Amino acid sequence: MPRSIDNMLDLSQLPVSERREIRDFFQFLLTRKAATRKPDTSYRFSDLCGTLNWKGDAVALQRSLRDEW
Repeated sequence: MPRSIDNMLDLSQLPVSERREIRDFFQFLLTRKAATRKPDTSYRFSDLCGTLNWKGDAVALQRSLRDEW
């Protein structure tokens, strides 16, 4: 366990089986919290994208394509 539940609660009054159950549940909560944590840095998609160099008139091409329909 990353942290010890024994340092946070006094479980000595409980039977061994219940102490074990509480420790397991505590570990489950810590694991779930760690799994739902968002990464510190957001992913950048710029490395997946390319660039487009257009040498023509985009509006004229769009109109010619539209006129074909």
